[in-house]
Amino acid sequence: MNQMVIALIILAITIILFIWEPIPIIVTAIGSSILYAYIGIIDKKDIFSGYNSNTIILLAGMMVIGASLFHTGITDMIGNFMIKFTGKSERKIILITLVISCLLSSISSNIGVMTAMAPLVTAMCLSAGVGPSRTLLSLLFGAQFGGFLTLVGVGSNASAANAMADLGLTPFGFFSITPFGIGICVLGTIYFTYIGARLIPDTKYIPEFAKTEKKEFNKSKAIIASITMLAVLVVIAISPKSIPMHIAAVVGALVIIGTKCMSIQEAIKAIDWNCMMLVGSLTAISTGMKNSGVGDATAQLILKILGENPSTFMITTVIFFAAALLTQVMSNIPTILLFMPIGISIAESINVSPYPIAMIITLAGAASYATPFAAPQNMMTVGWTQYKFLDFMKIGIPMLLITYLVLVILIPFVLPY
Repeated sequence: MNQMVIALIILAITIILFIWEPIPIIVTAIGSSILYAYIGIIDKKDIFSGYNSNTIILLAGMMVIGASLFHTGITDMIGNFMIKFTGKSERKIILITLVISCLLSSISSNIGVMTAMAPLVTAMCLSAGVGPSRTLLSLLFGAQFGGFLTLVGVGSNASAANAMADLGLTPFGFFSITPFGIGICVLGTIYFTYIGARLIPDTKYIPEFAKTEKKEFNKSKAIIASITMLAVLVVIAISPKSIPMHIAAVVGALVIIGTKCMSIQEAIKAIDWNCMMLVGSLTAISTGMKNSGVGDATAQLILKILGENPSTFMITTVIFFAAALLTQVMSNIPTILLFMPIGISIAESINVSPYPIAMIITLAGAASYATPFAAPQNMMTVGWTQYKFLDFMKIGIPMLLITYLVLVILIPFVLPY
């Protein structure tokens, strides 16, 4: 039995355990990572490599900063203020969350946007008397939609452009992806607000950062907490090379603790360790799938399905769903880097423009909607909401179809073959 078959068997068992949850999901995730290592699919040093990452540091810092807003009472004020615009309608809160996260994530990291907005979104929900789980999931989806608005919206877009340059193509420009992103944002927002949110339950779960003890309102500490959050948000949006996001978050957390807005013990308590462990466990699972050869086998299958003279519609359909399905179990950038040379080769062999195929791969490779371990931000949201594998599938699969529909409709007009 070769490594690819073994990897798929472990993945299947992992998915089954994720769906039924006879044991905690974190036990399943780490257990799968250990199996991959001892079967030889990944190195033993890679089992916990995901915990030694900038994403984990960013999350910890932002959780402390976010908790300080609850701790000082600022979130109550913001929540009550926002409720004046949304009322106590969960649908309106979801809609405004989707719109704002779409816009912010078009110019900033989706994880940065999510960690910054999560406390405010949660505060709105608590002020309205509704559970925050569905709204926090809308924050995830809005951040993913917004990532398609510009070339810098998500890291995989830039990776796709670099891969195009390496293959001798002119890379996509800053706004090349924008028409497709607008379509995904508009249709995705309508879908999630009016249909998707109804497909999943309100888990009633309150994130750890919102459970911090509230003390008597202290104006000076509230101002410090607010300015710190705003400053970190600005750094995340600008993304200067000299101050990476995770360092900005840590500096912000140090300011919070150093000015005694929170004690060290309170800051440690505010960090959602279950969420952190879930995010860290993703790396080994993704690496295992990449090393096993599943991606290469998928690429070869595409070539066989397409044959010698495929129609452009067939190319769009097969490449999109192959890349979109693979990115649900393997991280975005490896999926895109694997498919890009194959897609360009197909375009050259049948004498069509390679640019629509490159766009299909870029969008499909980043459409990580349908499983909890499709991306770090998905696992992060699991920790905040306690949604299950089937919940992600229920709401994510229709969103994949919407993304496909946007491509089918717009490619003939924006990037014709």
